[in-house]
Amino acid sequence: MAAQKSFKIKQRLAKAKKQNRPLPQWVRLRTNNTIRYNAKRRNWRRTKMNI
Repeated sequence: MAAQKSFKIKQRLAKAKKQNRPLPQWVRLRTNNTIRYNAKRRNWRRTKMNI
């Protein structure tokens, strides 16, 4: 990744960073534990974003 990123790429990386977090506990309570984990979780080494 270049040190000088375009604004579009920087925005996309920021959105991916925000999305890449565990499920909040209140969601598990609200759905009565039917949703147990974030299925869209991404690891920086295993899965690349294709930017």
